Amino acid sequence: MKTRILMTLVAAALLAPPAALAQSPNERVHVLQKRDYSVKNKIEVTLLGGLSLGDVFTQNYSLGLGIDYHLNEAFALEASWFTSGFPAGATNDSARFGMTYTDAVSELEGTDLSPLAADLSMMSNCASLNVQFSPIYGKFSLFNATIGHADFFLTAGGGVAWTEYRDSSDQWQDTGTYFVGNFGLGFRIFIARWFAVRLDLRDFAFSARVDQGANGVSTKIRNNLFFMLGLSFLFGGEEPVEIWSPY
Repeated sequence: MKTRILMTLVAAALLAPPAALAQSPNERVHVLQKRDYSVKNKIEVTLLGGLSLGDVFTQNYSLGLGIDYHLNEAFALEASWFTSGFPAGATNDSARFGMTYTDAVSELEGTDLSPLAADLSMMSNCASLNVQFSPIYGKFSLFNATIGHADFFLTAGGGVAWTEYRDSSDQWQDTGTYFVGNFGLGFRIFIARWFAVRLDLRDFAFSARVDQGANGVSTKIRNNLFFMLGLSFLFGGEEPVEIWSPY
């Protein structure tokens, strides 16, 4: 009789659901996984090329340089420079390799929808300091042929923008230097531990002010949304590390 009761208790324990066996909240299973493409303590130098999106009257093509220092896997400090033209003073329109007006400017000239001078003010150069936050790192399968590694990041910061405006005589005029704020998102795809392809979508906001003399002063807060593609080179840092995950 005692033997039968003991066997019944053992069977009940073995067949009990896991939730009934894990009485302690500390009995959660944790997984250690290897992050092959660590960026901790690395310096990332990125060459960028981009174009503005969504503006009716202006079109910017920009070249840029970004230097990031990765404090850890999640946070980095970035210094960046973007240029769309040469310093103001040159009257040769072709010198503005990345600053053009769309056909809408000439089509709407003289109508009630004609743009203000401030609508045509453009960033020729921009220097900023930013903070980058990378909350997501993951792997993906590319055509079921290879495994790719990438991380998603958010960027925000501020700096200085040099602005210009092309007047009615087709000469570029310096319209001032202003604070510029920028924020955006992007992701980098690792090709090797020292090399990555980077995609950024970033919005630059600055105050546009154009003094037109007898025609008064035109002002506006301008937003330039840029899509940028870059090549990143990573230096220094540490060997791949074991990352703790609760999942």
